[in-house]
Amino acid sequence: MKKIKNKIVVITGAGSGIGRSLAIKLYQNGAKLALNDFNENALKETIKLIGSKSEIYTEIFDVSNKEDFDQFAKNVIQHYKKVDIVINNAGITNGNSSASETTMEAYNKVLGVNLWGMIYGTLAFLPELRKQKESSVVNLSSIMGVLGTPYQSVYSTSKFAIRGFSEALAAEELCNKTGVIVTCVHPGGIKTNIVRNIEGQNLSEEQLKKLDAHFPTTADQTADKIIYAIQKKKTRIVIGPDAKFIYFLSRFSHRLSMKYLVNWAKKLMKI
Repeated sequence: MKKIKNKIVVITGAGSGIGRSLAIKLYQNGAKLALNDFNENALKETIKLIGSKSEIYTEIFDVSNKEDFDQFAKNVIQHYKKVDIVINNAGITNGNSSASETTMEAYNKVLGVNLWGMIYGTLAFLPELRKQKESSVVNLSSIMGVLGTPYQSVYSTSKFAIRGFSEALAAEELCNKTGVIVTCVHPGGIKTNIVRNIEGQNLSEEQLKKLDAHFPTTADQTADKIIYAIQKKKTRIVIGPDAKFIYFLSRFSHRLSMKYLVNWAKKLMKI
């Protein structure tokens, strides 16, 4: 998909971070947008930063609600008459918590948004995407969907599942020659508000700045890589120097990569 201009692009979690950067950059490239976020004020800020309300469709809802997502898909198709690109970006985490100490409520909440939200979004739009000569589904996993990370059990679980679903669907669409390219994205540490948005997280601004220092890649840089991947029809991309290091280290030695992540986790736990 070389040209983005006039393509109908759906983005979830467009109120901040990677979703916001994607919305701004795709709009600048001439795309027509359908945006979602759970936070109405955050989504309004994105629209403000884009600088125009023309040809931008928005809805406020929780992506873990299937009925709301299905209705959103119907409304978008009714509004634009078609869909070309769906980016399932919405995601949350519950912060640092061991697998045994993470509550079932936290597991259900994170999996509801990260995993089920991605599945609902993909399946709701897939029939329409298959009508196009070429179309794209982009699902945001993580480098934590490549290698399990200490004290991030629920987040890693959701991101591994996103990877599995995306890779299986990508192969199916290739088998059936539908023209739908499914891209799974594995970013490393990205400077976004995901940590700031954790419920009950009481980190000071100084602590948040220290965390940001461990995240070498910006949301804008990530958005650029994702747009490039869409244009080049890539099915997997790893974003950020930290993610690439972990990815290749895990392929070379699982033992060494686990040791690296243990040391990394210990540093973050001290912040």
